[in-house]
Amino acid sequence: MSSLLAIDPALFARAALVFYVAGLLVRDGLWLRILLLFGTAFYILYYFTVGDTPLWDAIFASLMIGAANLVTLIRILVERTTLGMTAERKALFAHFPTMTPGQFRKVMRAGQVRTVDQPEQLVSQGAVPKSLYYVLEGPVFLERDDQRIKMQSNVFIGEISFIQGKASEATATVDLGQGARFIEWDRKRLYKILERSQPLSNALTALFNRDMSSKLTQSFPSPGTA
Repeated sequence: MSSLLAIDPALFARAALVFYVAGLLVRDGLWLRILLLFGTAFYILYYFTVGDTPLWDAIFASLMIGAANLVTLIRILVERTTLGMTAERKALFAHFPTMTPGQFRKVMRAGQVRTVDQPEQLVSQGAVPKSLYYVLEGPVFLERDDQRIKMQSNVFIGEISFIQGKASEATATVDLGQGARFIEWDRKRLYKILERSQPLSNALTALFNRDMSSKLTQSFPSPGTA
């Protein structure tokens, strides 16, 4: 403590100024928060040493500012990293490369993971799907114009109808076999989420484009997907 008091308080104020200015000059939000946090810490040191007694009101105010900044910093870290994800979710996130970890978490919170106990039809050709689906694993069969094929898992089902609009009909029938696992999103709820976040909407659209391009490499009965 004595060595701290021996330092000229003006040095703390100058260091704080440097960190604040540097933070305001960077464009990355994460580094902005980190630099401002260091600046706040040096201002606290300055308020602690500049007078005969610490300036407690200024220290308290700086602590509150630092705490608010730290909360946002943690949010940014969660948005950008897979910290806290289970191994299964990390493996699934690898199939959503157009999204940030935060966007992925938001989409997954809106969905429900289900397991098929017996064969189940997800969408029917000519009908408007009630949900958007993503098949995680298990038998998945596509039928169009009386032709039927087995598809690979890790694919979206109903994405073309979803992109085209709320009243758009499915272009094929898709059935799942026993033991299949999939994610289901209510279309209305997902539309509302996307309306509130253009970056998330763009990321999901880009993901749909990748998915449809991948499907073109499979032997579909005819051009187009569900």
